[in-house]
Amino acid sequence: MPGNDVRFITAANIHHPVRTSRGTIAWWILLGLFVGLFGIVYVHTVGVGYAIVEHINGTYDFVIIGGGTAGSVLANRLSEDPGIKVLVLEAGGEEDRIPNVDIPLLSSFLRYKEFDWNYFTEPQSKSFLGFKDKKCHLHQGRVIGGSSTLNRMLYLRGSPAVYNDWAENGGFGWSYKDVIPYFLKSEDLQIDDLKLSAYHSTGGPLTVTDGSHPQLTSIMQTGAAQLGYKYTDCNGKDPVGFCKNHVTINRGERLHTAAAYIRPSMKRKNLHIALYSHVIKILISNGKAVGVEYLRNGRKATVGATREVILSAGPISSPQILIMSGIGPEKQLLDLKIPPKAILPVGEKLQDQIIFPLTFHMNETYTITPARSTSIINRLKYKLTAKGMLASNGGILGHLLLDTTNSSSANKQADIMIIMAAILSQHWESSETTERMMQNGQGNGKVTEGFTLYIQLLSPASRGNMSITSTNPFDQPIIDPQYLTEEQDIKAIIYGIRTGIKLTKTKAFKKIIPRFPPYLYKKCSGHKPNSDAYFECVIRYTAIPASNIVGTNKMGGNNDNTSVVDHQLRVKGIDKLRVVDSSVMPSHVSGDQYAPIVMMAEKASDIIKSTFRKTYKKNRLR
Repeated sequence: MPGNDVRFITAANIHHPVRTSRGTIAWWILLGLFVGLFGIVYVHTVGVGYAIVEHINGTYDFVIIGGGTAGSVLANRLSEDPGIKVLVLEAGGEEDRIPNVDIPLLSSFLRYKEFDWNYFTEPQSKSFLGFKDKKCHLHQGRVIGGSSTLNRMLYLRGSPAVYNDWAENGGFGWSYKDVIPYFLKSEDLQIDDLKLSAYHSTGGPLTVTDGSHPQLTSIMQTGAAQLGYKYTDCNGKDPVGFCKNHVTINRGERLHTAAAYIRPSMKRKNLHIALYSHVIKILISNGKAVGVEYLRNGRKATVGATREVILSAGPISSPQILIMSGIGPEKQLLDLKIPPKAILPVGEKLQDQIIFPLTFHMNETYTITPARSTSIINRLKYKLTAKGMLASNGGILGHLLLDTTNSSSANKQADIMIIMAAILSQHWESSETTERMMQNGQGNGKVTEGFTLYIQLLSPASRGNMSITSTNPFDQPIIDPQYLTEEQDIKAIIYGIRTGIKLTKTKAFKKIIPRFPPYLYKKCSGHKPNSDAYFECVIRYTAIPASNIVGTNKMGGNNDNTSVVDHQLRVKGIDKLRVVDSSVMPSHVSGDQYAPIVMMAEKASDIIKSTFRKTYKKNRLR
């Protein structure tokens, strides 16, 4: 039968002349020498070189707090000038110590506490009602490469209208036309049918490839078209519609910023990286950032910064460090007896996206399961071709981006994303959705074939906050996202659910015979099944956070009292201090966070270089 005649290559299948024992020994010796030589060359080429250091100098030109997604980009770009000395203080260790970090499928589900900050939310009143203590884990990477070692590898820039809105509200220089050059600078597109697009480029550090599923992507695309949604480039001019799965995977491996930016710059003598260095506070003198106090190897130490301190510790740690440094809300600083340096609304505009998973059973054997993905055939395929199930970013195969407000074409932006994945979460024990879906009756462990539609709220109206209650830098901050406190967020998710169900009922999906599980979530049994009230109840009990946090150090104009940094990401009222990470984003970009954070760090690097080129010229003229 065609397709079933699978033969394995064994020693018995290979015919060769009989070798003498002496010849065999010589052959093995040559092989051993080759392997040894390759190992030496590999270590010499890829090894840590000069950058990762034990001894830290007294001063540097720039001190970057955090070697995560943004910090890795900044470290690379600022150290391009050999005359500039750069120090990165990273609280975690090296990313290559994370088991299976480079294998996209496995690293999509595996979570290791030692590489995560292990933050938890405060008990939520309108969400997580089915979770223990109504709390949920927020993933934030604590390692070189940061959350880019943990994320879903999605390359989604967001909606042009969002960037234009930033620019119109005090973020001068952050309109879509202003940021596009930095998306292009960072990108190395490897998708043939988009290479001629003006919205894409090649040659950048961040490789972008097509992560489509061989069977299900075309079914989703056709089904979306049958519902009236056009095929589009989600990273182009109009992101609303169906788009394929653009991923940051290079030759079958996850491409985090550690690999894309930090590793290639490791041999520069002017770049130092200090691992396991936990920052306590930024040192501020006469309204100017002059250095950083940190803990390393159990000892407290300080390091000076002659040009700038750049805070890139992430949307939770960055505001925590600012408050510890005396920059934050007045009452909080007074309560903690921290001498105030600048009164700013640090931590007060926290926003996060939220995800609701819908599972469907199907008749075709397209599901990615642990047993299938790690079979001998699939492992061999991955080793030889860097393709197959193990090269998939969590089984994701395509996206349908929706504008539930039906806004005009000039202001069109996606507020809901339907992500289709060829997995059932109950097959992956480490998946955080498994327990929730089992409770929801969707996770029937006996069912092997199926797929999941993740309904992701992209532009939440709900706003939360974070604060600290202790001056101990190791105490977890108080994180209260206040998910789903705005009714429009619930309405948008329900719109996404109903669109997802309609999608599975199109003619295109008939081939796989999708079936929505008939089980009811017990806590919501008082509502009519599949009614808006029922879905609202299930969402509030089982939806999970996306951990795409923004807004805790919001960017804004000089007259914006809700902002912490200006359009050049400088902390207001403090000289020589910037924040460069997702915390400065005034709102979500209606996509994923990875590509926008890289873009932001690329643009910030140019802003910083330009600032000091101007200073140098002024000094020469004096």
